[in-house]
Amino acid sequence: MNEEYNKLISRMNENIHKLILLYKKEKEKNEKLSNEIETINNELNIYKAKYQEFEKKYDNLKLAKSLDGNSTDEREARLKLNRIIREIDNCIALLNK
Repeated sequence: MNEEYNKLISRMNENIHKLILLYKKEKEKNEKLSNEIETINNELNIYKAKYQEFEKKYDNLKLAKSLDGNSTDEREARLKLNRIIREIDNCIALLNK
């Protein structure tokens, strides 16, 4: 009977040891995936910033082309200029406060 308990305790210890090893492996995998997610999020933020920069450059290029005089869409150019002037006026008003 004592020997059976010893075998049972030994098997339980082995199972606990295996469980601890599995836990450590999963914890390492989780940390690795967390680091990978963080890296990907950082890259995503960089690409978002680049995208916004390219959008601004594209808008400026469209505005420049519309102001070139060769463009037939003068109304769009006037609207953009009016928007820019309103933004400048808002900035000046904020500075005067």
